[in-house]
Parts: sequence; C-alpha cells; structure tokens
Amino acid sequence: EATTTWAGPMCGCVLADFGADVVKVEMPGGEMARRAPPMLPGTNPPISFMHATVNRNKRSLTLDLRRPEGRDVFLRLAARADVVIENFRPGVMDGLGLGQAALREANPGLVYCSISGFGHTGPWRERRAFAGIVHATTGVLHRQAVATERDPIDSALAIGDTVSGLQAVVAVLAALRLRERTGRGQFIDMAMHDALLSVQEAANFHLFSDESSENDFLCSWVYRCGDDFVAMPDDPRAHWDRLTRVMEKPELATDRRYDDYSKRAARLDELEALVQGWVAGQRSADAVVERLQTHGLPGARIMSLAEALECEQTRARGMTRERPDRSGGTVPVLDSPYRFSEATAGVRGEPAFRGEDNRDVLSALLGLDDAELDQLERDGVLSSRIRRDP
Repeated sequence: EATTTWAGPMCGCVLADFGADVVKVEMPGGEMARRAPPMLPGTNPPISFMHATVNRNKRSLTLDLRRPEGRDVFLRLAARADVVIENFRPGVMDGLGLGQAALREANPGLVYCSISGFGHTGPWRERRAFAGIVHATTGVLHRQAVATERDPIDSALAIGDTVSGLQAVVAVLAALRLRERTGRGQFIDMAMHDALLSVQEAANFHLFSDESSENDFLCSWVYRCGDDFVAMPDDPRAHWDRLTRVMEKPELATDRRYDDYSKRAARLDELEALVQGWVAGQRSADAVVERLQTHGLPGARIMSLAEALECEQTRARGMTRERPDRSGGTVPVLDSPYRFSEATAGVRGEPAFRGEDNRDVLSALLGLDDAELDQLERDGVLSSRIRRDP
C-alpha cells in the first residue's frame, strides 16, 4: 500500500482488519498524516491519532521511490503481491516507473487499485483533490446548504475519503474473486468524485426530473425540545396519519387542508410547525423518543460524538477497546464494525513507528540479508524512526 492521508489508507485498513498482510510503504520522511495532530500521549517519537486510526494492523516500510534501488525493491515486492493500492494523482506512479502497466507486466495476477480525486480519464484527471474538494464537486455541500438554508460549509465527516476507500475495498475483493476464475488481475480506477456521486440517493431523481427539492431526500426531520433535538425520519407529507396519532391530534389527519399528499406538500411548513409545537411541549427529548417507540415509530435524541462513544449501545457492541499505545500504557480506540459469526476482524497489535518493519518485511519477503539491508540504509533508500525510551 503506497498511500497517504485517508482514502487510500482506509482501503488498506479495512483489508487489514479482515486479516490481510498489508505493508504500508512511505517515503523516508513519512506520509503527511503522521504529522497531523493530536498525537498519542507519551509516544516517542510521536504517533498521530489520525495516522494510527487508519493505518492499524499494517506493517511499516519506508522506501525512497525516487531512487532506482527503492523502485527496484518496490517492483520486487509487487511481483509477490496480490494487491497494490495507491492514491496519488494519475501519472505519479507511472513517472516513477511503478504504474499499473509496469507492475502488471511483472505480475499478471496483480490487482492494482488506484484511488484519485477524479480518476485516470476526463478533463479533471490531473486536478489535486482531497475530501473537501469532492464534497464541493459532487453537490454534497450544495445539497447540505439548500436543506439547511445556510451558506455552504464543509462536512464534519470526511465522507469523500471514507466512501472512496470503502468502495475501493469492494472493488478489490470483487477483482480477487474474478481472478480465481480467470487467473488474471486487473486495474481498478477508483475516482473519489465517482464514488461520492454513486452513493447519493437523490442523483437519479435529479437526472430525470426538473422538480427537485433537497427536502425530498432528508434522512430525518429534526425538531427542538428544550436544549436538545430529536431526529424523526417520518416525512410529514407521507406519514401524516401516524404522526397525528402520536401527537394525539387525530382531527388533523382528516383536516381538509391536509387530507391528501398534494395538499400536505403545499403546506409542508405548516406540518413542520405543528410537529415542532408538539415536540416542544414534551418534557424531554427522551420522552419524545419513548412515545415514538410506543407507537412503533423511529426517533432518537441527537447526541454528540462523545455521547455516542460512551452510550450503552456502543459499549454493548464492543465498538471501543483498550489497546497498547506504544508508551507502556493503553488508549481507548474505535474498533471495526464487522461482526462475523465464524471469524474475527478488527484492531490488532500496536500502531507501527515509521519504518519499524523494514528489516522483517524485506528479509522475509525478498530474502535480503543484513549486509544488503545495511547498504540500503547507508544509501538512504531505507530509513526508520523507532521508539526511543524517555
């Protein structure tokens, strides 16, 4: 895995959670996420929370791909690999002599997955992109702004990176499955722009209709209750009858102003105000949720991320675990969401320091001896930053 930041590392992270032996290849200075604060407390050298989160379960190899010796080592590793993942702009790996054509010529069974902002074709192929860029180019920020009636701001979740990484996992697993039948690998061109478009439920509606409304695709309707808020996924236009029962106002169901969908759609603001008035009159957000549940309707109090991590459901599912932090202590970490009946997946071991596994990887996979490894270190092809005791 020759990746940086989040989208590419996310792909490798999930595959590693599933048990794949993932070797993270970085330039000698380390990838940029290693320097992203905050840092794990007490680690020396410092380990970034961001880097540790998405590079868990991986072995760390530092390799200067600008040098012929470094490229030769990478080629030899790729010749033995099932999968290569990279997330550089199109042309970067080709410029190093490590593009998909060169690697697949040496290893016809290789699955080569390239994750980039806009893919290897199209007029935007050479543009630099991170999550915030594809949030802007795929309508996500515009939809969010229209629905909230505010100026656009970026998403609090790096969904462009995460969705692209997860879509790449699906593509890699499908390619490996196909290889079992054909014996050949293939090139996967995963564009973040495409990945984020593909998961938007509103996209097809916009393609064939001129009457688009972002309110048609809200996942929930949010109402204030004191200092809290309640999310209710029932659209008042479609589910007015059962909402009136919850509110104990059955007369509103047959009110001539609201007795069919088209009337309710034209008076949506009034419906929202009626529901908001009822919610505001309840003793608490939890009481609203309890009443919804009693009537068989979904609802939830809006929680902060800190509350979500500590809630009884999260604990019951084992989504947070204590793991070694490389300073002699432990740190709580978020586990993977995969629960298999006959297998395990998730966080194992400790986060790797930069280049910590150089010697183990190259001796085990390529048969390099100590003299060869020492020479690569003297030449600056390999480097490492191993833990120093305080």
